[in-house]
Amino acid sequence: MSREVLIVDDDTDFVETTEIVLRSNGYLTRTAFNGEEALKRILEKTPDIILLDIMMKTKGDGIWVSEQIRLNESIKNIPIIMITAVNQDADMLKYHFERSAGPDSNYIPVNVFMEKPIEIEDLLAEIKNLLAAP
Repeated sequence: MSREVLIVDDDTDFVETTEIVLRSNGYLTRTAFNGEEALKRILEKTPDIILLDIMMKTKGDGIWVSEQIRLNESIKNIPIIMITAVNQDADMLKYHFERSAGPDSNYIPVNVFMEKPIEIEDLLAEIKNLLAAP
């Protein structure tokens, strides 16, 4: 049975390219282009793993989405790979760090961070690793 990946990013080029790569490697995909849409899709049908952009110009950023997922008992264990463009996201990460008084078990609750541009082999390896974890 194929595993399903939810791709959440407001960059349509990134979403389309990632979908092509994942589908060609046997994964099913669904997409969302903002945080609210992502949560709706997750609650409609739980994906096996989520690729989540950290900063989106649209409703709900990746930090907010990851926090909402981890607070919901029915979906809190879905593996999340957070996608970041480090240079663009540094200020937002600093803001979140200061707001939460530093890293703890709730600080940006994701499994893996990956930096754009993503190396395809690395992405596929992370997905495989997270889906194999108990």
